[in-house]
Amino acid sequence: MMRWLTGWAAVAGVLLFRCATMPEQYVSLDPQAAYAGMASCQPCHQRIYREYLETGMGRSMHRPDPARRIERFDAESVVDPKLRLAYHPFWEDGRMFIREFRLDGADTVYQRTEQVDYVVGSGHQTRSYLMERNGYLYEMPLTWYVEAGVWDLSPGYEVQNSRFSREIGQECMGCHTGKTEFVPGSKHRYREISLGIDCEKCHGPGQRHIELMQAGHLVDVGEHIDYSIVNPGKLPASLQFDVCQQCHLQGINIPRPGRQVEEYRPAMRLQEVYDVFLEQHADPDAFGIASHAERLQQSRCFLESEGRLTCTTCHNPHKQLSRSDTAYYVRRCQSCHRTGHEPLCSAAPELLQAQRGDCVSCHMPAGGTRDIPHVRFHDHRIRVLRSRNPGQAAGFSLYASAGASADAQGRAWLAWFEQQEPDPAWLDRAAGLLSPASADALARVARYQGRPQDALRLARQALAANPADPDLLFLTGELLEDLRQFQEAHDCYAAIFQAHPEAWEAGLKQAVTLLKARSGDRAALDEARALLETLRQMKPFEPRVLQNLGFVALNQGRWDEAERLFVEALRYDPDYRQALDNLALIRSRR
Repeated sequence: MMRWLTGWAAVAGVLLFRCATMPEQYVSLDPQAAYAGMASCQPCHQRIYREYLETGMGRSMHRPDPARRIERFDAESVVDPKLRLAYHPFWEDGRMFIREFRLDGADTVYQRTEQVDYVVGSGHQTRSYLMERNGYLYEMPLTWYVEAGVWDLSPGYEVQNSRFSREIGQECMGCHTGKTEFVPGSKHRYREISLGIDCEKCHGPGQRHIELMQAGHLVDVGEHIDYSIVNPGKLPASLQFDVCQQCHLQGINIPRPGRQVEEYRPAMRLQEVYDVFLEQHADPDAFGIASHAERLQQSRCFLESEGRLTCTTCHNPHKQLSRSDTAYYVRRCQSCHRTGHEPLCSAAPELLQAQRGDCVSCHMPAGGTRDIPHVRFHDHRIRVLRSRNPGQAAGFSLYASAGASADAQGRAWLAWFEQQEPDPAWLDRAAGLLSPASADALARVARYQGRPQDALRLARQALAANPADPDLLFLTGELLEDLRQFQEAHDCYAAIFQAHPEAWEAGLKQAVTLLKARSGDRAALDEARALLETLRQMKPFEPRVLQNLGFVALNQGRWDEAERLFVEALRYDPDYRQALDNLALIRSRR
């Protein structure tokens, strides 16, 4: 992304050379195009690189640093009344921790302390925290809400507090980091994590661009498009929005057949890779924390701009701008809304004086988001506010991307049931939209509807077409478990774990179904023990592995070892019923 401003002869030579050698489509769209990493951009783009690191995107994920903390650490603990657990953040020896504990009167009857390894969030709205254990990433239960200045449970934890066990998968990481090295088959294990959203998130893989620039294949970007790297500002407006909507269009993502969400690259249409289904409320003023692009495209300003109004009209992605710099945003409004001698705004003079010429406060009112507590954003659906009907009822429907198939819509409703609201009505809607060829999704619907035999038939139908698919094998194993066909279920899980050694949950299921299929068989106990010890090396902090190892030890007569394992499992989950029951059994017999 260089502009050549040397002599005319030199420029002409470069352009002639470019015409003969440079492609006319972005080389980064080649699936083999390699990522170079953000640091590789610095030598040629030092000023932009330095300024970008101070933006919200550049600071979207970082290591805990006492010098960068904005939170209060003298506040009262946050209590989850449902689980009777309390949480308290603190620093010690330059490291940040979150402590979970339970009180019985004045006595602490349970306590667990975990170190924070990553901070997620620039500090504009929220800061959440991740812990890394043996490469596995988990969200932690506390979040700092910046504007309110309070600690509270992390979003969603007020409904279901998953404590320190919420797994952070690729799709979640994709909106807070650049390129990560994910361990296939693991769901949430990483070999390498980039800190912050990097340059290649918006510009695409850069290795080929670097090679061409170093080889002297320069381009006068004032006159021509440099196809060795994506400049989003050169893209059509719809593709510019898609670059932003990788993250600022939060909904149910349904991959197109044969594609994965992570395959998207700038200069592609999102819909080439996946369809996005958005929750739509009957309340037109309801919006989510990542609704900016969606809301902007509903505004009259956008609709009448004929593609000229995009996210970067007001937001320079390379430069940090204080949210309080009202004058800047007003100037952006007035760059389009010019007048001669008549007043620009028709509001009453007293309102104009009270607002001090601030267009944003009236036409983009700040409000709470529907999905994240304690957070206020300016609504990007720019408009003249009208009086609202106070009787307007809240509701929703899923909004299909233009051109999304009925089958994709069915998968979206099934995902909505699984991820958001387990209402049987959504299963009926999904079943009515799914294609007969989508036997895997129809099998899940049948299972949730309590029809295990139909579900197993459909799962086997899907498995016949994709016999090595780990998700289909896992679903088939679960259905066989539901039907108490433990040996067949064991064989499904064993096939997954053998092909994907990082799929530890399949390994755990393999051990459990082995014990059920061959109950009372001492050789089965030895085999299950060996498998569980392998899993313990992978996840020594997983209470289900510890509990099942304890169960094996108990049945092998090693009571002391079993007791230690049950106590260790309860150290990670104090309400783990099986571990509590087994520990009570041992102690009552003694």
